[in-house]
Amino acid sequence: MRRVETMERGQTRVVLALLALVFAGAFVVAGCDDSSPGEAGDVPKTLRTAPNGLELNHPARNTQFLCVPGLTLTKPDRSWIEGDTVVIAKIPFVEGEVTWESEFAVTETPTTRRLKGNGLPNHPTGAFPVQQGTGAYEYYAALPAEGYDNAAEIPIEAYDLDITIPRNPQYDDEPHCMSSLVSGVVTQTGIPWHLQIAPDSENNLLDPIAALPMDACWGHPYQAQYHYHGYSWKCFPNQGEPGEHSPLFGYAIDGFGVYGPRGENGVLVTNDDLDECHGHTHEIEWDGATKSMYHYHVNNEYPYAMGCYRGKPVELPEHLRHGTLHGALPHH
Repeated sequence: MRRVETMERGQTRVVLALLALVFAGAFVVAGCDDSSPGEAGDVPKTLRTAPNGLELNHPARNTQFLCVPGLTLTKPDRSWIEGDTVVIAKIPFVEGEVTWESEFAVTETPTTRRLKGNGLPNHPTGAFPVQQGTGAYEYYAALPAEGYDNAAEIPIEAYDLDITIPRNPQYDDEPHCMSSLVSGVVTQTGIPWHLQIAPDSENNLLDPIAALPMDACWGHPYQAQYHYHGYSWKCFPNQGEPGEHSPLFGYAIDGFGVYGPRGENGVLVTNDDLDECHGHTHEIEWDGATKSMYHYHVNNEYPYAMGCYRGKPVELPEHLRHGTLHGALPHH
């Protein structure tokens, strides 16, 4: 295996475009071993997926606020789903342990924070393309993919990840909708989070972790770009300490920080503890100081990370918004 090196680290057309956009980005594979590395004693064995018919067109808890109107989620029929519960141990995870030459750095000015890398993680991933004969193969092979015979053939490749966000984001009372494929970047690993939606072969929108298996880090590639969904913090190197607030994992594209699943006094946060964008305000460690400010959390309840944006999201490069689907999605 190669040594990993990381530096400091009409509406129908629009709907179909969004489906194509997120199709691979949404097929995440869960970790088959939920004991390591995990979140310091707080490793979930289940996730709460979205109910059938969930609306995605307004800000609310337990959903995402997308800029395309009229979209709803369909709950798939999978052996690892019991009611609205995803049983992690039953998912046929993408197998393999492939290491990468990761490059990623954060550079700052008084007003901006630049997140730049080659899009390759500083941890092993599953083997993509998904191998025939493995448990995950049939789920990927059943889905179409632009440029490939099916989704199982999508590889992981390096690409230009370069996003500049505000260093001092401003809180807006009115939430901003989500129109870009990338919703944030994990600075601990140099890999983005993607929207938590995925289409099936009939263009129904699904929760990715309910629809497809992921790899051991809850990631997989879309247009050869590796990214995270669901229980994404499994492989992040700094999990923090039990009984304490989770550390910073990265940033949303509005500039606000994204922290792990433990809130004040180390208590695991639920969606009921968070607002419609999946965040809240209290004292956190921010740029080396303690400050009371808004921030997001990841947890084990849909949408698992950002559900909308509390600050104005930055405009992303085309290949991070929606791949080759130029102009298919409305802007912020």
